[in-house]
Amino acid sequence: MGLGAGILQGVVEWLPVSSKTLVTLLLAGAGLPLGQAYALGLVANFGSFFAAVFYFRRDLGTALGALRRPLGPGEGPALLRYLVLATLMTGVVGLPLYIGMRRTFTLVGGSAGMLIVGLLLLITAALARHRERRLRQAGAPGLRRNPRGWESLLTGACQGLAALPGISRSGVTVTPLLGLGFDAAAALRLSFLLDVPALLGAGVVPMVLGHGGVRAVRDLGVGTTLVMLVTAALVSFLAIGAVLGWARRLRTSLVTVIIAAVAIATALAGLLFG
Repeated sequence: MGLGAGILQGVVEWLPVSSKTLVTLLLAGAGLPLGQAYALGLVANFGSFFAAVFYFRRDLGTALGALRRPLGPGEGPALLRYLVLATLMTGVVGLPLYIGMRRTFTLVGGSAGMLIVGLLLLITAALARHRERRLRQAGAPGLRRNPRGWESLLTGACQGLAALPGISRSGVTVTPLLGLGFDAAAALRLSFLLDVPALLGAGVVPMVLGHGGVRAVRDLGVGTTLVMLVTAALVSFLAIGAVLGWARRLRTSLVTVIIAAVAIATALAGLLFG
């Protein structure tokens, strides 16, 4: 059970599909109570967290190196401000949602929410295609690397919605970043970087609030949980590179359409067969 949950977490975390929901359903199908399975679905994020830290160690080092001059110019301070502002807004939006879900767990609305994300991505793809045409006509690269302050807050607020079951974290963060004018590779990079503090928070919160995660780990077994986390870390490291490499080789609009198709297909499957 731990191996299967770890593989699922490691692959799906970087796609516009809710990894916590799929891990929750897998563990619930194996016989765990739904509430405990949900807590373990969040704890599984620890594995992906360690993989993301290692993969993005240079970017994170650049951001942490700017702690002495967080308001200064340059790549490091800009990246640091993005991570701090977006993470704070994620907590403001996501923590109340998590508490509410823990008290009254339900999967109702998750597939519908994922469907909305997929449709928004299709609109974003159309905008990206229009932008690509204009850039070719103007001969400008149009590349951006770091969001402005309000863009960071918007992206963080969107990420907070992923506390709800069925809502994909990567889906709801990539959508606004693409809409704000970032190309596919930059949007995925920023989304995955923001995943580092989000994954840490997702793994810690259920272990602290109400101790639901502690009970769930005890019931699943410490050894099985460790297998899940180690597997998730190894698979996540491979999946990050694969997704980013794939995005760099294709047009932003095409990547967005493919991501939207995955999200919509997942949502329709949940609505029809859930």
